[in-house]
Amino acid sequence: QNPRVVLTTVGQMPHQLDMRKVQEDFEDFYEEVFEELATFGEVEAMNVCDNLGDHLVGNVYVKFADEEAAAAALQKMNGRFYAGRMLTAEFSPVSDFREARCRQFDDGMCKRGDQCNFMHLMRVPQSLRRDLFEKQ
Repeated sequence: QNPRVVLTTVGQMPHQLDMRKVQEDFEDFYEEVFEELATFGEVEAMNVCDNLGDHLVGNVYVKFADEEAAAAALQKMNGRFYAGRMLTAEFSPVSDFREARCRQFDDGMCKRGDQCNFMHLMRVPQSLRRDLFEKQ
């Protein structure tokens, strides 16, 4: 769950977050989820949204090299629990993540903020991304 959502539900402000800890926790999450999904087949891309809008908050988008791997992941992941929350897996009509990304957010200039309808992606260190993709 996005830590900013958790804070606001308990009456605290997002500026009270330790961003270094948030990033460490996110990297642990990213690695754990990537490794689990890679057991179904080759992962070509994995993105985690940082948006707070209802339709994007907490979303993880994964592109597999083939449809069979995607179908196997969908079947096994749907209805499972992660950190006490049930996962809802579904196929996405998005075939090119680049088209779904908010380019203004990538440039640090999105005026729509957390409610933007384009994906604001969590930043994954290149070294982590490279290590995960190479060892699958």
